Amino acid sequence: MTGPTFLVAGGARCGTTGLVEGLREHPDVAVTEPKEPHYFALHRLGANFSAPGDEHTINKVAVTDLDRYLALYPTAKPDGAPYAALGEGSVSTLYYPEESIPEILRYNPAMRIVVLLRDPVERAHSAYGYMRARGLEPVEDFLTAVGLEDERKAAGWHHIWHYTSMSRYADSLTAFAEAFPAEQLGIWFYDDLNRDYATTVAEVLTHIGVPATAADVPAVPRVNVSGQPRSRVFQEVIKRATAQPTVRTAVKRATSYRFREAVRRRALRSDGLPAGARDQLAPLFAEDLSRLQALLPSLLPPGRDIPDWVRAGAERSAPHGGGAR
Repeated sequence: MTGPTFLVAGGARCGTTGLVEGLREHPDVAVTEPKEPHYFALHRLGANFSAPGDEHTINKVAVTDLDRYLALYPTAKPDGAPYAALGEGSVSTLYYPEESIPEILRYNPAMRIVVLLRDPVERAHSAYGYMRARGLEPVEDFLTAVGLEDERKAAGWHHIWHYTSMSRYADSLTAFAEAFPAEQLGIWFYDDLNRDYATTVAEVLTHIGVPATAADVPAVPRVNVSGQPRSRVFQEVIKRATAQPTVRTAVKRATSYRFREAVRRRALRSDGLPAGARDQLAPLFAEDLSRLQALLPSLLPPGRDIPDWVRAGAERSAPHGGGAR
């Protein structure tokens, strides 16, 4: 039985879906379906979350039994030749390092890890917009929803609802840097995907053991878009599809990622950050970004720039500190 040689570990709403779809297009790479089986983060605790929609989304999709998880991976290509790389894209892997890292090391100490990071305020707002678009987030105001985060976490809502907590990266990245050699840990940014998708995917392919150039990467939509539905009818369609795993699976089998992304782009209206949101939330991430800024130079290859949002965020005062996950 085969299993993963690489993991796109997160973060959530940082472009992982667009990246994974780009990797999936390569003939020597196999990626699981579902994209996020959540095995390494949830293998011990299971998936028993309680937020709206959790029962028929993550609780059903998560694969927390090792044999079932390994069965997601093909043993060979249709022609019998082996794949050069096999992997998945669970963003929970980065968010729960205390659970995922020991299991990764137990299963495959040579695992290649891929991490994507994004401006933390924009990431939080994107997660909120994603849940609104799916018809699951009941609160119409972003900052009000953020204010409910601790209450929701205590009630057992799963990680996508942890809007600000999932935007703190330093603890998780430090844990991965301590557990894996530098050559196994690759870090990119949402900014990289937006600026040059093909080159970024080619760099990730090379990192996971499939040498590639930008010319080898077909055009794929860069992100799993979020935003407000342009019509209530479409929002209801999304909500009903979210509640029916068999419908979601059938749609995925019958359509391409490019097609589904094109539909999303036409049906969703990308709203910018609400007025005052950055001023209110940015100080929450200042300490974390200061630590991230100090950590990244030892993890990034020569020539890869640290995004401006890391530096700018680290310079802000943070009277409330980085906060606990």
